[in-house]
Amino acid sequence: MAHLEPLDPKVDSIRVLTLLPGDSNANNKELFCELENKTLASKPEYEAVSHAWGPGQPINTISINGHKVPIRPRLHDALCSLQNGQRRSLWIDALCINMEDTRERNDHVNMMSYIYSRATRVLAYLGPSHSAFSKADLEEMNEGYHYFSEENCQLVFESIYWTRRWTIQELIQAKEIRFHLGKGYFTLDNRFNSLANASNRTWLDDHLERIENHRKYMHSHLQQLEVLLEMFKDLECEDTRDKVFSLLGVADDIAQELIEADYDVDYYELYASLMDYHQAAAPLQCRSNLFRSSTYDPEPWRENWMGFDTSIERSVRVVAFSNLVQKTLNDAVNKTPIPKSLSLGDPIIARGVIVGEVLRIGGTYDEYVSSWESNKKWKTLLESTYKTDRDLAKWRKYDADFYQQMLKWDRDEVAAIQSCNTTESYGYREVWDDEPILRDDSESVTDDSQPKRFLGTKGLMGFLPPGARQGDHICSFWEACFGFVVRKVAEDRWMIVGRATMSKQALTPVASESVYSDALNYGTDNTSYGSMLSKTGDTFWAKQKDLAHEAVILFKLDVCTLQKLTA
Repeated sequence: MAHLEPLDPKVDSIRVLTLLPGDSNANNKELFCELENKTLASKPEYEAVSHAWGPGQPINTISINGHKVPIRPRLHDALCSLQNGQRRSLWIDALCINMEDTRERNDHVNMMSYIYSRATRVLAYLGPSHSAFSKADLEEMNEGYHYFSEENCQLVFESIYWTRRWTIQELIQAKEIRFHLGKGYFTLDNRFNSLANASNRTWLDDHLERIENHRKYMHSHLQQLEVLLEMFKDLECEDTRDKVFSLLGVADDIAQELIEADYDVDYYELYASLMDYHQAAAPLQCRSNLFRSSTYDPEPWRENWMGFDTSIERSVRVVAFSNLVQKTLNDAVNKTPIPKSLSLGDPIIARGVIVGEVLRIGGTYDEYVSSWESNKKWKTLLESTYKTDRDLAKWRKYDADFYQQMLKWDRDEVAAIQSCNTTESYGYREVWDDEPILRDDSESVTDDSQPKRFLGTKGLMGFLPPGARQGDHICSFWEACFGFVVRKVAEDRWMIVGRATMSKQALTPVASESVYSDALNYGTDNTSYGSMLSKTGDTFWAKQKDLAHEAVILFKLDVCTLQKLTA
């Protein structure tokens, strides 16, 4: 790339693009720019451009230091909109980073948030406007009270900019933000006035409110990497690894110390690094609702009796976090071979709750999707299993709703309900040592059959892995609609049969019972029954403690088993 002069590897440096003034009378604008290397020590002043690259190959060109450089149409539009009557210093990733040099790309990605935080202003380009803004319009915008037309408001909402993941850290770190539509712009502060002509702006208001909360509570729990991954999980990027890398710079915890942006790393190695991060990260202060809402309280949470004791919070969350990571990486981890160099390290401890027992086992997934006869047999099985249950009507509804959900599954979701043959990973209650569990041939599980539908105690229903039996138990984990099927094989050992996927409707009431929270907190001081001791006496406390003890189950898991069961 002839227009790029190599950066000095001995000092932290960036390139700054100077956009030269254009001829306002020219019909076909040709853009001329200068690009210069700047050390961070020189305190360069620049505005950082935040934009969505957009689809397609470069078809436009601009002149940089006398060289014709191809750029994508969307970036060309942005530069035309940002060009004014003065020289304008800009930092733009697509032009200021040598994307063909992996080492330089890695270095810049790792300090991206630093680059944006040093900018005098971030210019977020949303796309071209419906019609040109007049000089009077632009003057009003400087005063903060211009109203966008209905057509321009619609373009704001439809911009692909809002779907891109990299924009999050760029906006959170910015000293000042201007959202540009063509030459017109609005800010976070005046967006309600600017977009007053919009008929429906709920989603965008919610999205920008999340950005504002992160800017306001920059160093709170909101800036922990796992919260960021959950909060912005629906946003996209071109390289799947960027779903993690794009948030590292804004993560205000140990994530930056343990994980670096590296485009040579494969997905399994990245997954293993994220699990190491989770185990080392500080506990989150969060209520223990089984399924948390999609939005977060802006104020830091306060612990109450429903919360997790900090000593066990990592083990309560680890299964759900592992699943979140794999979904974030588009299930690429499950399709990546386990690296021979992977160090398993110390076992990962996960804490769950036994929520029921398998009562009946039906047919396979394919049978229910393709055969009416199988569905008739299943309805008969459901009726006979719960015929004396006062909640039979409820279980019928849950079953019908679950059936509609499973029709939407793809083959990966079915394949995730898989068996587990490990002897090194197992469940326990009181203590564990390095003795692996024993599995005889009758307990070995083969993968030659599909998952099968099941009914359990308290209305539990879903799919079991191959090898599961009647009498096996289902262990649930916080914020997960899947669990582990376990079978007791010794006094203090439970064999992991495999993964089960359950109906969320049926699971939620079971996991909302007080014993669920008590079991998660078993062995700590943060239990509901402990607070009632003075009122109800030792008998009640002892009963509650026994119920919690019977429900809690801990797992010793190597990273490969955890990955497989949470894919």
